[in-house]
Formats: sequence, structure tokens, C-alpha cells
Amino acid sequence: MAYPQITFELRLSFDPNERLARQTKARVMEWLSAHGIDEFVEGVMDGLDIDNEYTGPSTRDFYEELGGDLLPVSVYKYSKELLEDLKTQIVRDFPEGLGVEIHSMETSEWLEGWKESFKPIETARFYIYPPWDDKNIPKGKIPLVVEPGMAFGTGQHATTQIVLHRLEALAAAGAPLKSWRLMDVGTGTGILALAAMKMGFKSVAGSDIDPDAVSSAENNAKLNHLSLPLWQGSSPTRGVSGRPEFQPPFEVVIANILFVVLQKIIPELAEITRKDGLLILSGVLTEDAGQMTKLAQAEGMRLLDKSDLEGWACLTFTK
Repeated sequence: MAYPQITFELRLSFDPNERLARQTKARVMEWLSAHGIDEFVEGVMDGLDIDNEYTGPSTRDFYEELGGDLLPVSVYKYSKELLEDLKTQIVRDFPEGLGVEIHSMETSEWLEGWKESFKPIETARFYIYPPWDDKNIPKGKIPLVVEPGMAFGTGQHATTQIVLHRLEALAAAGAPLKSWRLMDVGTGTGILALAAMKMGFKSVAGSDIDPDAVSSAENNAKLNHLSLPLWQGSSPTRGVSGRPEFQPPFEVVIANILFVVLQKIIPELAEITRKDGLLILSGVLTEDAGQMTKLAQAEGMRLLDKSDLEGWACLTFTK
């Protein structure tokens, strides 16, 4: 699909000679998560010449040579203006001990970096695969093609899989999906919303505050020959003018977002969930599940189900 030709990288580097460098890096990563930027990469994708020196048996510790615990942290976006604004905020909040630079690369270079790590996966109903690996789709599975773009969500991560498992469990239990409306808040690549559309929900819509995520979800909808309503924003508590598919309340609300963000928007998520409807939360570490449950209960939600996968929890509430 057509993505912008140029991708921009905001690279944050840490001086190994700085006494508090590791603490600074930890604080920066927490800052990024708290500001809803959960797609950052530790290390760099480009700038490495992989030749014979890096192959075969070796006693060299390349991880340490490349920076070890102080590897740079990068945020990739299509919008240079967005990264310039982010750079200004970071420099303001971290005036010392941090190098901040913006670089550019061909978008094809970013997508190429996914080809080794993005392998097809299967769930009870779905076969999720990248567009460059479409040769062996199993019979009886619902095909779902996903190209990563800049957004989070390829089906590889446990938080995405565990929500898919929950949706599949609802269908297996005979839930009336054809009469339910679903809202996917923080849709990322759109994988969960697209899966819900293929499962037969009455209507499905997705939102994300990140314009790159909206672009990625739009592209993935086209790859799957679907028309997914998308809105750049958070929880549509007041709906979206002229777009009835975003009008709350919804029978099912999904939010696969980091806990630091969920705890801020749980009042909005509860508000847009219909009475007796379902709120499905993921992106929560198992150790934080109890605290997330208390926050949801304070908004009138009751815990129906909790499942775990690879240290992550999926919490299903009813209103």
C-alpha cells in the first residue's frame, strides 16, 4: 500500500560517561509511555553494516559495543513536524544528559526491517500474515493481512493476541455479534477492529490519537478489502459530527493501550460503554491488573473475566 516515501526518526542518545545516564534513559522511556508514545524502539534499525565481521563464531560482544544498556531510543513517524514538537517537549523536560536528533530514511527501509521478525500467526479463527508472505493460508481460517507501517499491532504481541482470543471466546459462546456495535480505542494498525469486522459485528469503528496509526489502519483496511471507519482522536465521548458509527454508547469497547494511558482514560472508556455492555482492556501487565480493576470499578464497571498471556492481562468488564 502507499505510505509516505520518507520516514523520520527522533533519536535519543545517552552519554556512557554520564554518571546518571541509565537513570536518565529509564526516565525518558517512562516519559514517552506516559505521553502515549508506546511505539519507540530501543536500538537503531539503520546505520549498521552487516558484513563478514558480524557473522560466524565470534567472542566479541556486539551488544555492548553498540551501546549495551545505553542503546539509543528512537521514535519513528511520517510527520517531521510532530517529531519537532516532541523534540521541543523532551529538551524542555530533560535539559541535561540527553542527545536529541532527527534523521530521515526511506520508508521502504523501515518496512524491510519487519520482514525477518513478522511471521504469520494462527488463532482459533484467524490466520494473520504480512502481505509478503501470503502463500500458505490454511483452509478454514479467516485470513487477515497486516502491514505494520508506523503503528503498534501486528498480532505478534501478546496483548493483541489475548484480545483476539477474548473476541473469539465471545463468538464461541454465542454472543449476538450481529446486533453489537464495537469501538476500538487506540486502534494502532487496526488489526483488532478489522478482525471484529470479519467476525460479523453489526458495526465497528476505530480511533487513535496518532495520525500515523490512522494511516496504517486505513491501509490495512484496504489490504483486507474492508471499509473501516476511523477517527483521529481518543474516546469519542461526544461522538463525531456527521459520523453515526462513532456515536456512543457501544455494546463492546476495546482498548489495547499501555496501563499508563488506560488509567487516565478509564472514565471515558466507561462512559462510552453501554449499560450491560463489555469493556475489554489489554496492555496491562499482570502485576498491574489489580490496580486497573480498582480504577474500572470506581467507574461503575464489574470484572467478568481475566486472562493472562506472557505476563500480560486481558480484563473484561461489564457496566
